[in-house]
Amino acid sequence: MRLGLIWVVLLVIVLAAVVLGLVAKAKSRPSTSGQFKAKVFMTPNELEFLGRLEAAVPELRFHCQVSMGALLDPATARRENAGAHKSARNMFGQKIVDFVAQRRSTGEVVAVIELDDRTHHSEKDERRDAMLRQASYNVIRWQSKEKPEGRAIREALQVFVPEKLAP
Repeated sequence: MRLGLIWVVLLVIVLAAVVLGLVAKAKSRPSTSGQFKAKVFMTPNELEFLGRLEAAVPELRFHCQVSMGALLDPATARRENAGAHKSARNMFGQKIVDFVAQRRSTGEVVAVIELDDRTHHSEKDERRDAMLRQASYNVIRWQSKEKPEGRAIREALQVFVPEKLAP
C-alpha cells in the first residue's frame, strides 16, 4: 500500500508540474487582445490625389502605399552573401512609396510617384530615389501643396509611355 501511495503522489506531482508549465507558457505568449487598431490607409490629401491620377491617365493602374520591398530586391543573393543581402534589404525593407503607376496591359511599373509634404526630407528622399533609379524605376515627385492638375500629370507620365497615352 505504501508503494502505491508513493506512485500516486509522484503522479500528482508530475501532473501538477505539467499543468504549471502549460500555464506559464500560455502566460508568456503575447496577447493580441488590445494590441492592434486600424490605421488610416490614405490621408484625404492622398485620396484626392489618387483621384487626379486615375482621371488623368486611365490607361494606367495606380497602387497606393506600396512597400519598397515589393519593388526592390538586394542585388546580392542571400546564398552568396547573407550579411550583404540583409544589409541591403534593411535599407529599404520598411519604407513605403506613395503611388506606383503600372501599365494595365503588361503589369510593368511605369513610375513611382511621391507626393512630398513637410514630413519629407530632401537628403532621405534622394537616397530613396537613388535606390529606385538604380533598379531602373522612374521617380516623379510633386509637392503636396502644389499638386498638378490632370494635364500636367498626363504629360509627366507621357514621357515614360509615349506609345500608350493619347494626347
